[in-house]
Amino acid sequence: MSTTIESTINQILNTVAERGATDIHFDLGNNPYIRINGKLINLSDEAVVNKEFLEALLKYFVPAASYELLKERKEMKFVYNWQDKARFKVYIFKQKNNFSLSLKMITGQIKSLQELGVPNIISSFSKKESGLIIITGTINSGRSTTLAALIDEINRNRNERILLLEKPIEQLFVNQQSFIEQREIGTDVDSFSEALDSARDEDINVVVLSEVDNLKTLESLLEIAESGRLVIVVMNYDTVVSCLQGFVSDFPEAKKQWVRDVLANYLIGIISQKLVSAIAGNEALAVEILTSSDSFKSLVKEGRFINLENIIQTSRAEGMISMDMSLAELVRMGRINQQEAIKHATNPKALAKLFK
Repeated sequence: MSTTIESTINQILNTVAERGATDIHFDLGNNPYIRINGKLINLSDEAVVNKEFLEALLKYFVPAASYELLKERKEMKFVYNWQDKARFKVYIFKQKNNFSLSLKMITGQIKSLQELGVPNIISSFSKKESGLIIITGTINSGRSTTLAALIDEINRNRNERILLLEKPIEQLFVNQQSFIEQREIGTDVDSFSEALDSARDEDINVVVLSEVDNLKTLESLLEIAESGRLVIVVMNYDTVVSCLQGFVSDFPEAKKQWVRDVLANYLIGIISQKLVSAIAGNEALAVEILTSSDSFKSLVKEGRFINLENIIQTSRAEGMISMDMSLAELVRMGRINQQEAIKHATNPKALAKLFK
């Protein structure tokens, strides 16, 4: 790699760090893009990414020992420590027969649940000794930040053994009241399901998964929740209801009732979240929360997920909140404007009428 290209890469990464960007994207034939406060910004002062620069990027970030593996698998995720100045989660993937790179900045500081401004019910989740907690949302919805805050809450207040299964390891935790082990999938253990199989007979109180990669993992985490441990998992659904529907639909018909029963009996809560543009120029966190109740258990066992929307809207006293309620509250607090709330609403017309 030429000194000039390496200097250009470091200059771009320095720009990301200085401007407080959260992400940077390199695609063949385009200028690099960075994301600041949820908005993509074209780095038009930088040259268009060509094949030579793309190849240099790959060799800059990917260890030589893993380079052939990347070409074989066509994608790779890992964390890169840049000159001890910043840490990036790197995702390399193929599109249109060429590699692209996306980097996400990993902040060293773990924000507390209070600093994130989430409802108090989420803090109560961290006090549970057993059951299942799901954090869901689309990419760039702040799921990893909420997960880290929840783990930190347990770490500061409870004497537990916590196992984190991650791909890759993003946030580094320091033991406080709890004893934390972090295993990276693909490096420390081959797969999530293998790690969960090993954890079954170990002295572990809390199991955390950064993602669910297949049906075996999904089944294993339910079994561990059944065994009396606390399980916290990140998933990729944009609403509470779609998360539950997707959870069950992945299983064969013969196991669907068992899955519904486990969810009904062991689910503590689901946090579905979005990051929306705030008036101050940053981003605000909007959340939809489902908690366990008698009504919830009955509907889930029967597979009547669509009726859960009414339960969420009418169960504020039990800690539940709909996405539209959360957006309306952000408007009331002066964090976001009405147009932004309506843009992200589950029922935009109903929310618009509420404002009128």
